Amino acid sequence: MSSPDPSDVPVVRGAPSDLSQRPGSVSYLRRYVSLRGPSTRMWMAAAYFSAVLTLGFLAVLWSTFRHVLYQESTPGSVTLWVAASLVMMFVGPMSNVYVMRGLPQRITRQGISADSDGITVLQERKWWFPGEGTFIAWPEIRRIREATVVAHRTNHFIEFALDTHRVRAELPSWAESAESLGLEADPDAATQFYVQVPKDLKEKILKMVERTAPLPGIVERLPRPEESGR
Repeated sequence: MSSPDPSDVPVVRGAPSDLSQRPGSVSYLRRYVSLRGPSTRMWMAAAYFSAVLTLGFLAVLWSTFRHVLYQESTPGSVTLWVAASLVMMFVGPMSNVYVMRGLPQRITRQGISADSDGITVLQERKWWFPGEGTFIAWPEIRRIREATVVAHRTNHFIEFALDTHRVRAELPSWAESAESLGLEADPDAATQFYVQVPKDLKEKILKMVERTAPLPGIVERLPRPEESGR
């Protein structure tokens, strides 16, 4: 029996994107830009220090029991060891729970992909994080452009303006709105959201979209300072 045509494979809507699986269509992820950056290393370092603090808590707890068991302590020293154990419990195991809960989402592969069907903003599933992916077909897209927000520091974003309405649950969980960033909302766009990207990947993403989009003009370029001054 011949294998089914890739275009006949049913698409499961709402399922998280997962680059480890075989493609369901011939247009599967032609281009991809990874958004993993320094935050991944920061979370790995936080997990390491949290584990060290947990070991410190266990060492303090064992010392407390040993002093009580062998009657090597005074009431004052027992109080001191118990207080130290409680402090270490909160900075060790309690922080470990928080770090381990969010660690898979912070270190998993994430990025923006573009193919002949549209754009996918995704985070792969990893360990107990189920993953998530937001697919946007090319006909939905009104424009894509860069945006810069200067507050305490300069942050760079990719703006997606759509002609179709989407509720918050249908957008990436890490997406920002124009209101939250203090930017002017586009009244002509049914949906508008922003994804933060590293400065050095901003241009790479825009070029990827330009090379993949079936229709020209989806990417809007902002005038450069040297151009606007002419």
